[in-house]
Amino acid sequence: MNWYKKAQFKKQASVSFWIEGTDKISQPMTKLDICNDLSKFISYDMGIGEKLGINFNDVDPDDSSGNYYDSTGPISIYLKNLNIKEGIINNIIEQYNNHKLGQVKLRFLEINKSGLRKDVNVARILIEENDTTNIEKLPELNVSNSNSVALIELLQNEGMGNLDPYGGVLNISELKNAITNIEQNNYILDSYTQEPMEQREEGKATIYDGGRSYQQLQRYIEVLKQMVNYVETNLPNPQDQNINYG
Repeated sequence: MNWYKKAQFKKQASVSFWIEGTDKISQPMTKLDICNDLSKFISYDMGIGEKLGINFNDVDPDDSSGNYYDSTGPISIYLKNLNIKEGIINNIIEQYNNHKLGQVKLRFLEINKSGLRKDVNVARILIEENDTTNIEKLPELNVSNSNSVALIELLQNEGMGNLDPYGGVLNISELKNAITNIEQNNYILDSYTQEPMEQREEGKATIYDGGRSYQQLQRYIEVLKQMVNYVETNLPNPQDQNINYG
């Protein structure tokens, strides 16, 4: 697998840990997830996003009705091209519904003037059905850069060898052994904790670091353990038995 340069990881505010190949596995979807998925479908699967002038930030949850993280409810497609009529939107929705058959069903409602964006129409869409809520959510972990450095250092010191704190691959067998060591000697987590800190400099923004508690580190280890268990239960091929992070 190709990885970005370490310098690129350093620019990120956080580091994610995910199971190899799970990008191909369906997971529960919120309104926000469905908006992102619909955007990708219009741009890549249908290949008409550029032609219609529909960009990724043009498909949004309607936050005036419910939460971004609801499973159903209204969403909006903002149309800078005022010549796009309901026939085109109906075609997009029909094809997306076929693409997500049995998982998500959308219904086109109407096109009218946007109250948020000047000189833009908006297609009102309803997420009518969302059966992805019944799908098991895969374990995943997202931590700040500083917490990633501490977590990777902990894993290294418990037998995982030299790891890049900003991105790479965790071998499941090695990770499992490291977790066992940590659980048998959990007092070692104290060495990786950090008190909250506030740094103030005159004329500059105040920098606040929330710290890193013993319980926080325990939670990280527990999620990694869940990921190991998922891999061993569901991915029998040794080539797939990795956890990526970056």
